[in-house]
Amino acid sequence: MTKKYFLIPVVVVVMIGLILGGCAKPAPAPAPAPAPAPAPAPAPAPAPPAGPDNILIGAAAPMTGMFAGFGAGCTFGVQAAIDDINALGGVYVKEFDRKIPVKLVIVDQESDAAKARTLSEKLAVEDKVHALYSCDMPCSLTGPTSMIADAYKIPHIIGGGPLEPWLHGLREPSDTGFPYTWFTGFSLETPAPAGDFRAKGGYTIKDTWFEELDMFADQTNKVAGVFATNEPDGVGWYNSFPKMLKEYGLTVIGTDQQLGLFNLDATDLTPIIKEWQDNNVEILWGNCPGQNFGTLWRQCYQEGFQPKLVSVGRAPLFYIDVNSWGDESLNLPNGIMTEIWWAPEYGSTGIGGTTPQSLAARWDEAKNEPINRGIGHGYAPMQVVFDAIERAGTLDGEALNKAMGETDMLMTINYEVLFDPDTHFSRFPLFVGQWRRTDTPEVWQCPIVFSKHDFLQPAAEPIFPMPY
Repeated sequence: MTKKYFLIPVVVVVMIGLILGGCAKPAPAPAPAPAPAPAPAPAPAPAPPAGPDNILIGAAAPMTGMFAGFGAGCTFGVQAAIDDINALGGVYVKEFDRKIPVKLVIVDQESDAAKARTLSEKLAVEDKVHALYSCDMPCSLTGPTSMIADAYKIPHIIGGGPLEPWLHGLREPSDTGFPYTWFTGFSLETPAPAGDFRAKGGYTIKDTWFEELDMFADQTNKVAGVFATNEPDGVGWYNSFPKMLKEYGLTVIGTDQQLGLFNLDATDLTPIIKEWQDNNVEILWGNCPGQNFGTLWRQCYQEGFQPKLVSVGRAPLFYIDVNSWGDESLNLPNGIMTEIWWAPEYGSTGIGGTTPQSLAARWDEAKNEPINRGIGHGYAPMQVVFDAIERAGTLDGEALNKAMGETDMLMTINYEVLFDPDTHFSRFPLFVGQWRRTDTPEVWQCPIVFSKHDFLQPAAEPIFPMPY
């Protein structure tokens, strides 16, 4: 018997499953994670403070009076440096995130120490200068500005002058000095610290002038007279000269009686000259303002006193001074030697392409007279100040003063600057110049005749003995 298969129940089950499956609701998909809330926009950084319109450099300078030659050259150099930095937009100050132009605020202290203090305080209080500058001039004129710098915590830089009168002329030996003053200049006899390259020859008056004596002292009787004016700068020199010359092997006349130390208002110097004549002095060394040496030297001519070698600090530095001695027929400046502390022939650098040569050319174009070497002592300190401002990143006096002390072998138009932490002093190289009559319209020129530095050769041969 044939088997019969019944498929309906299976089909029904399958259909029911399909129907039931098709009708079932799918499981809900998981809800998406909520989007994170947007981060709040960062607050805009506060704009840096605008800062001052100008960086102010204050100078109470001797534009008139007996030290006007210092004022004329140094302030010309200061303004030249300011012009150069302003041509680049000014000095960058991080605190204000911009370059700020520089402005010189200059007042004439008339070569008067009392006015130097009063006017320096005015610069600090009324003009609110950010830094103070003093020309190369006697310490009696720079000291008052140093006192104001300390009182108001304003950095102060001196451009040129001798170290020893500065250290001892205004302060007790126990005094630690002026913490807000920095000094670029030269030394009479104090060498640089051991290990400093400037400890070699050519960085003190002593070793520079001893070279001069090496050439000519044996052609004299080695008897010397010394002179200086009785004020802090002159006394500092007078205290150093005799000791140095005796050390060299010269006989120095009359120092036990302070022969040759005379007051600024002295007019009759013939008693000093008579002593030199009676002792057959052939070498004359000294330091005084230009007008005082003019008086002394005219009287030497009148008395017939004719030493073979004459070296003078301060008095014959500038054309304005030697040209004022008068009586052109006597040729009073002829053969006078003096220290030189800046030269257009340097290979050092200024700001924005300025060189010593181009700076000297600017002086010549503006003044049409022989170079005033003070322009280097005005320009270089400004390079130090501008560099310190950029490193400090602020015009705050204390921060800027700290940066001044950290100046590290900065090349300036007058060679490297590195301050001794104890004295705040940085020394520049020295040379010897000698005045001579020329056929130029200015008549008198003072070329370098001695140099211990391989970077600068003498421009002329020295004249010896003195050409009377």
